Amino acid sequence: MKGLLTKDFLTIRKKYGITRLVVDIAIMVALMLVLEGKGALFISFLLIPLEIMSIIITLATCDEQWRWGKYAISLPVSKKQIVSSRYGLAVLISVVGLVVALIVNTISFFCFPTYAYGFYLFIAFSSFAITLLFIALILPSNYSLGVNAGFVIMLVLLCVILVLGFWSNKNENAISMFVVDNFELCIGLAALTVIVTCILSYVLSVFFFKKKYA
Repeated sequence: MKGLLTKDFLTIRKKYGITRLVVDIAIMVALMLVLEGKGALFISFLLIPLEIMSIIITLATCDEQWRWGKYAISLPVSKKQIVSSRYGLAVLISVVGLVVALIVNTISFFCFPTYAYGFYLFIAFSSFAITLLFIALILPSNYSLGVNAGFVIMLVLLCVILVLGFWSNKNENAISMFVVDNFELCIGLAALTVIVTCILSYVLSVFFFKKKYA
């Protein structure tokens, strides 16, 4: 399984490289300078999930182009382990996204203290939960219908974020106020939703992969 993770990391390095990293940092700096306090919101809820979903889609695209699945099943690993390695990588990348979100939100708090620091921490961990949720929806689509289905799911999810963001902004931050007023309930429901969705996602992905290469 370590070899499967290494293969994915090498693919990411080849497809993205230092140039993509520099571009991402430049975009984050620009958002922070232009949007000030709200820049952290866009980075946490839009840029980070988008980049991580893009990586997962890229890996699925490479797998299809290289016919990786047919080769992988000939390796001394089970089909379940093959799927598990992709989920493991997704979790690792999401953790990196969480670290980035924490750094960005901490910088935003000190430079543009629009909200209390606890709110910025909440944003960072919410970004982590949203990223896991989105990946959990994309991966089964990739394994069942192919990379195009996963790409469509990604676009739909991004549209949902944008619509909810604009709606909340026009209604005096309705979503943020609801979360503040019902904090414990929202945290519990969010955690339960992410956990259940991720478990179902993994089970479905294993099923679809085994069915595809039966």
